[in-house]
Amino acid sequence: MRSFGKQADNTEKAGQLSGYLSTTGIWALSFGAAVGWGAFAMPGNVFLPAAGPLGTALGLIIGALVMFIIGVNYHYLMSDRPDAGGAYGYAKKAFDYDHGFLAAWFLLLTYIAILWANATALSLFVRAIFGDVFQFGFHYTIAGFDIYFGETMLSALAILLFGFICAFCRKTAKWIQIVFAFTLIIGVVVSFVAALVRNGFTLPGFEPAFAAEGSPAGQVIAIIALAPWAYVGFESVSHSSEEFTPKVKRNKLLRTLVAALITAAAAYVLLELLAVTAVPEGFADREAYLAGKDALSGTAAIPTLNAARTALGGTGTIIIAVTLLAGIITGIIANYIAASRLTYALARDGLFPKALSKINSAGVPGNAVVAIMIFSFFIPFLGRTATGWIVDVTTIGAAVAYAFVSLSAFKLAGGERKSRLVRATGLVGLVISLFFLVYFLVPEIGRKYVLSNESYLILITWSVVGIIIIRLIIGKDKTQRTGRSAVVWVSLLVVIILISMLWVRQSINNTTSEAISEAADKYEQMIDAIGADGDDPRITEAEEYLEDQFNSVRARVVRDNFIQMGIIIVSLGCILGIFTIVQKRQRETEAEKIRAEQTSKAKSTFLSNMSHDIRTPMNAVIGYTTIAMREPDLPPRVTEYLEKIDFSSRHLLSLINDVLDMSRIENGKMELQPEPADIVSTMDKIRDIFQTQMEEKGIVYTVDAGAVAHNCVSFDENRFMRVLLNLISNSFKFTEPGGSVAVTLAETGFDGTDVSYEMHVKDTGIGMSPEFAEHVFEAFERERSKTVSGIQGTGLGMAITKNFIDLMGGTIEVATELGKGTEFTVRFALPACDEKELAAKAESEKQAEEKMDFTGKKLLIADDNPVNREIACMLLENVGFTFETAENGKEALDKIAASRPGDFDAVLMDVRMPVMNGYEATIAIRSLDSPVSRIPIIAMSANAFAEDVQEAKDAGMNAHSAKPIEIEHLLATLRDLIGQ
Repeated sequence: MRSFGKQADNTEKAGQLSGYLSTTGIWALSFGAAVGWGAFAMPGNVFLPAAGPLGTALGLIIGALVMFIIGVNYHYLMSDRPDAGGAYGYAKKAFDYDHGFLAAWFLLLTYIAILWANATALSLFVRAIFGDVFQFGFHYTIAGFDIYFGETMLSALAILLFGFICAFCRKTAKWIQIVFAFTLIIGVVVSFVAALVRNGFTLPGFEPAFAAEGSPAGQVIAIIALAPWAYVGFESVSHSSEEFTPKVKRNKLLRTLVAALITAAAAYVLLELLAVTAVPEGFADREAYLAGKDALSGTAAIPTLNAARTALGGTGTIIIAVTLLAGIITGIIANYIAASRLTYALARDGLFPKALSKINSAGVPGNAVVAIMIFSFFIPFLGRTATGWIVDVTTIGAAVAYAFVSLSAFKLAGGERKSRLVRATGLVGLVISLFFLVYFLVPEIGRKYVLSNESYLILITWSVVGIIIIRLIIGKDKTQRTGRSAVVWVSLLVVIILISMLWVRQSINNTTSEAISEAADKYEQMIDAIGADGDDPRITEAEEYLEDQFNSVRARVVRDNFIQMGIIIVSLGCILGIFTIVQKRQRETEAEKIRAEQTSKAKSTFLSNMSHDIRTPMNAVIGYTTIAMREPDLPPRVTEYLEKIDFSSRHLLSLINDVLDMSRIENGKMELQPEPADIVSTMDKIRDIFQTQMEEKGIVYTVDAGAVAHNCVSFDENRFMRVLLNLISNSFKFTEPGGSVAVTLAETGFDGTDVSYEMHVKDTGIGMSPEFAEHVFEAFERERSKTVSGIQGTGLGMAITKNFIDLMGGTIEVATELGKGTEFTVRFALPACDEKELAAKAESEKQAEEKMDFTGKKLLIADDNPVNREIACMLLENVGFTFETAENGKEALDKIAASRPGDFDAVLMDVRMPVMNGYEATIAIRSLDSPVSRIPIIAMSANAFAEDVQEAKDAGMNAHSAKPIEIEHLLATLRDLIGQ
């Protein structure tokens, strides 16, 4: 059988809670927290007037059984999660930190309020036992309760004394709790048995068994509804589960909780039965005594104390006084421990100040205890009545916590540790807890015990303070553990609104009642003034009229209030539903966004790897082909083969570039790089590129730019040529021999700044079906027909073309018909430029090309692939370079570090290399304390994405040249960096 010892053993360290509670200590905490001053006062104040002896006994017993269901849920969760958090930890695990905080916040109020109730009950205790002995010093009144310095300081000193014991003397607190818990139950039993023996084993005041008003069933239900108030605290040991000794087994824990509930129920039932065994002189029966006891003083004013004194005389007074004092002390200690451990758990998770989670040398969260002690010290100065308003809300706090615990048990019992029993008790416990909440919060449902107006206000205030605190917590929460369940806080807001409405309704009701009462008094004074006697029918008629008016006003207020609540509930319910749906959609959208980002990242990684892995061997194919074509005296057929290899390899490279360009476009990373250029010259280049191919295939090919007046414009010539290449190559592929391809560019307008153009690419090819024409510009779309099945292509050319034109701010349209051909129409506008600027640029490029002589220049080529090194050397040696090579970044670094300025003019650095990659080597070179650190470094890599170019620059490289090596681009780059 699993025990809590492992948990305790793991926490036998400085700064952590450790095991010290045995089964007896657990029972004493549970029982002592559940039974306090209220068990002695409630029989005469609430229980017996509301339900009579039998109704009270039945209600208390059934209430204990109801709490047993809650106890099963607690036992399951304590076994699953034995830590100091209790309801907070369970809700946190089952749901999130927001649910956990809400449960903890209301439960914390409950524990502290019960601590205050027992501490301030000392003033009532001394008045009943010792009279006015402690009524000295200053005196004032709050809500009709007289407050004296002596009685106040007695309660305040009790808070300080037992706070100190709980903070610094853990084992002493345990033994005080055990001794006084046994004293409490033994004193109750002795008092009841003594009274029973004195009355011949009868209960003289038992009849009538139920109260005069209401049905017996309704009276029993009214007492059952008080179960959270009566037994709250029996679960407080859940906050001390980290402090159980290893001998505490699961089965023993459940039996201990049951024993605590049984003894608590026995104490309540015996005390209420004790109260009916004696009636002071001057009262005819029990009901008369209960109605008139407020006019009495001393023990006579409290039926339980009066019965004990009557049964045993002075001895009975002493016994019941000690018993009552034991109930007060156990209530104070038990709730100090529970509240401090709950505070400790919240602080440990960062929801409260971290200082409150500090464990002192006594193994106690001393700062938490001291904080509660300081907070509680001033409560006695408010008086017993004001404290009672706070105590009234403990039922609400307990019901909220029990609802969270039951719901957590229901959810977690369906997980790894499945339990059908706990699933059932969790569901039943939730329903019961909601019943308690509705019963106490909603008025006019037939109960006798109603929350005071002040209690409603306290509950609202505590809820608002909770929202403010969690707002501060969420604002500072960098881990984003809190604020994840907005539904919790919206629901709490709804509850605050409803409770505030109940508060207003109660205020209106009270105000109306007072106004009508004052009117009745005034009317009676007027009747007396005119000399009417008490039998005058006018007085009776007036009283009945006023009562009818009061009832009518109250009925209208209640009706309107319920209508208002209904409207708000429906409206808030709809808003909450909408909010829930919107939040769900946002979560789904966020999840889809994350998935899309992950997919995009994975695709980019794949494409980058693909680009590198394909470009590397292609560098060899294209490089060796270029070198081979330079060999003299090649046979014509060999030259033809080499030309076809070169064409095919470059076609394959263009397909790879299509994929990479599409990826850049989809990621929004494609940008145009406009420069001054002659658009007519660009058209001439396009004509020359395709002229030979068109003639060989027998296609009539024309390019006409004669209708262009302004030929000097600023545009991205490479991208523009890519558009033309895609359009013309499509026409070439899909036009049969004997057909024609016509390209025209015409100027359509000039506004002084921009030149407008219209371009047509028209062919007499096979055309497209209307269905495919609608999707021709979508990625990976190709016509599916036998006619085009043998024609190569990726299906990306038109998509890339469309995106390039969009970037230019232009439009593209297609007109096509199967068997007759296709015509693409492109309209765009480009900024005009100065022809002198264009001429100067052309002259500069011409001079640079003429001066491109690198004789005497030396390069360091770093590449782990020997084929790549050989190709680079062979391509560059024709322009005068000499070389030295390195097989990895570390070797390149060492050679540069050992060189002198001028030994090397530049470094061609591969990126992906063993030992040290190109980026790392570049960073290391730039960090050298030598002039050689400024040597030009060119990334010569198969990584050809825009982000790869940027990464190279970020590492300190001067330029980037993609593989396969484009010798013209590489030479131009070297010319710019090292000159002649």
